[in-house]
Amino acid sequence: MVDAVELQRMARLVDMNRQRLAELQEQVQRVDAVLFEHEETITSLKAIETTPGGHMSLGAGVMLPINKGTTTLVDLGTGILGERSPQGAISIVQSRIDDLIEVKTQFQAEIEIISKRTEELANAFDEAAKSISEPEVTEEETPSEPEPSPSTSTRRRRNFGSSLTLDD
Repeated sequence: MVDAVELQRMARLVDMNRQRLAELQEQVQRVDAVLFEHEETITSLKAIETTPGGHMSLGAGVMLPINKGTTTLVDLGTGILGERSPQGAISIVQSRIDDLIEVKTQFQAEIEIISKRTEELANAFDEAAKSISEPEVTEEETPSEPEPSPSTSTRRRRNFGSSLTLDD
C-alpha cells in the first residue's frame, strides 16, 4: 500500500518531468527558429552566387549592391570572422544545419522518453490515489452483532437528576 509521502514524491516526479518536457519543447522551438534563419541564409547566398551583379534586398526597402566575385564574412566560431566565397559560406552554413538537425533529433528522442515516463508515473499516481481514497473493508471493521433497533429495546426511564437520554 502506498502512503501519503509516496504519493507526494510521485506527484513531484510527475511535475518535474512535465517541467523538463516543457523546457525541451521550448528548446526545439528555438532550434527550429535557428534552422529557419540558416535556411534563409543559404537562399540568400545562392542568390548572391548566381547573380552576376545588381542589388540584393536586405529587407525594409534596403538594397545591397552585389558585384561579380563578392565574398562574404562568416563567423567561424568564437567571434572569429573569415572571408569566404558564397559557395564556401553555403558549405559552412549547411554543416551547421546538419548539426542543428542532429541536436533537434536528440531533443525529440528525449521528449518521447520523458513523455512515456511522465505518463507511466501519472498512471501509477492515479492508481495509488484511488487505493488510498477507497479503503478496503476488512472483517474486523464489519459489526459482528447487529445493534438492536429502538422499537425492540426496552425504554429506559429517566433517573432523578440525570441528563436526558436519546429516548426522551
